Amino acid sequence: MRDLAESWSAHCAEDGEVSDAEVADAILGDLAALVSGARQQSQGVYCWVA
Repeated sequence: MRDLAESWSAHCAEDGEVSDAEVADAILGDLAALVSGARQQSQGVYCWVA
């Protein structure tokens, strides 16, 4: 997950956004936990990003 967070952070930096890999890692970890919990309950998750 850390590699993905670092990649996401670098991509944001290319677009001129300030992003911290540790914050990105926390966000992705929370998202993964949300999806895991939903799957355990046979539910889906919809994620829209603007």
